Amino acid sequence: MWNDIAYLGHVEVVENQCGDIYDTMVYSQLVYCNKKSIRQSEFYQAQAVGLKPTLILELMLSDYDGQEYVKFNEEEYSVLRTYETSKERIELTLTKGVNHGNA
Repeated sequence: MWNDIAYLGHVEVVENQCGDIYDTMVYSQLVYCNKKSIRQSEFYQAQAVGLKPTLILELMLSDYDGQEYVKFNEEEYSVLRTYETSKERIELTLTKGVNHGNA
């Protein structure tokens, strides 16, 4: 059973009316998921190399197609790592914030 909803996102290159080209974030794919806590060992291993994992979302593997960004509870996250927990499910380890150009 899924308890939460998230949106998977990607960067699109857009041209405005003045001809300026810039990146914009698009969250177009709704997915059902479960929020999980970061495991203590994973947290400290990531900290050792300068990463700060914030949360883990578990979702159906068929819903995920390599997207690098997630919007969850109105917050934007970047995908640090993925882990297939079974033939049908995947965990996305996320860090708060995104770096996607001028969007």
